Amino acid sequence: MSGKVSLDERRRLVAESLQVGNPGNNARDLAGQGDPRTEAQIELSIDEIRPYENNPRRAANAKFDDIKESIRTSGLRSPLTVTRRPAESHFIVEAGGNTRLLALRQLWAETRDPRFRKLVVLFRPWRSESHVLTAHLIENEQRGEMTFWDKASGIFELKSRLEAEQGRTLTLRSLEDALHALGLAVNTATLGLHLFATERLRTLGEAVADLSGLDVKTMQPRLNALKRYAQARTSITEDELYAQVFEPVFRRIAQQYPHTGTFSVAATCEACEVALAHHLGEPVESLRLALRSKGDREPQVNPLAPVAGSSADGDGTEADELLTRARRFADAVGIAGVVHPEPQAAAGLRIATLTDGDAEDPARHRAWCLLAGLLGQLETNAAPPSAPAPAFLQWLVDPDDQSATAFWELLACARRSAGLRRQPGAASDAAFASEEA
Repeated sequence: MSGKVSLDERRRLVAESLQVGNPGNNARDLAGQGDPRTEAQIELSIDEIRPYENNPRRAANAKFDDIKESIRTSGLRSPLTVTRRPAESHFIVEAGGNTRLLALRQLWAETRDPRFRKLVVLFRPWRSESHVLTAHLIENEQRGEMTFWDKASGIFELKSRLEAEQGRTLTLRSLEDALHALGLAVNTATLGLHLFATERLRTLGEAVADLSGLDVKTMQPRLNALKRYAQARTSITEDELYAQVFEPVFRRIAQQYPHTGTFSVAATCEACEVALAHHLGEPVESLRLALRSKGDREPQVNPLAPVAGSSADGDGTEADELLTRARRFADAVGIAGVVHPEPQAAAGLRIATLTDGDAEDPARHRAWCLLAGLLGQLETNAAPPSAPAPAFLQWLVDPDDQSATAFWELLACARRSAGLRRQPGAASDAAFASEEA
């Protein structure tokens, strides 16, 4: 029986085999390999979760301090929802919750309380970048925490994600269908507004905090009319028009916004008209007259006559006209943004001080003094730098200078203004011209 194993020997071998330990669990060390394949609750360290870096809501949550204090006293009542990209070791917030995660991170760093280190979260398997972005858009929209620009930027980013994933360019209609399939209800008209804003008005959108959908809806047809006007006279493309003509206007307004805190659609469009007229080498009033004759703007009126319905009795339209004329002049001379409505003032408007850069520019400073002096808001110690009389008179009578044309329009309007006629501090036209000369 030499080839047979004895019963005792077999028992020994079996016993030894049972003493071999199980293989180690290294699934968590292989990113994405050990994640549940369905929704599940799991426990994670706060250091394993990161905010979603493409969250469309950019502004800080105004209720952050309240949320943080609530978590400090009562804990996290609503668990975070997380997911994980393939081949990444960390998890990300999947559908809202970036604010709560930030509060938890701060509480852990400040207190080292174990309550804020380990979290029970709802894990959802990874689907796609577009799915996560959509989830954040929906969550923020439901909470009412998004500005127009945040939502427009989110839609623009989502369109790019979907096109990359599907390998095709999406029309407005196909984009609408794709968003509906993801649970985001947006119609084509709104989508068109969002895409126009992000493609053409990005400089304004990123600077003007209160830019609204109505602002963009008002600007779009006026800028389109200027585009048609420019392309009827030159071979300029739409991209060139925005880059060479409109974008410098947008940058100037964006730079002024932190100082003024106000944004005017009318002033922005009028500044674009001035810039286009200068680019084409023609008077701005000729451009405006052509636009009005084609029905792109209001009916043609005599620029030196009162607007319809205005009167010396101050029914409100007179002040509106004066405000419009003053803004046109300010835009034409490069100091857009200094004219603001002020119902309590005699003239119905207020002239803000110049920014440091504009105040150091002699031409802009002189133009500001001319405007403020005409409207009776020039302090004695703010007199403009002296200028030779011939140069001043040549500017006034130059028919091709749009800023001079805008000044004469403002002057005619100011002469009709009851508010200025009653204002004892307003300088007379002749006196101011003489002082400037």
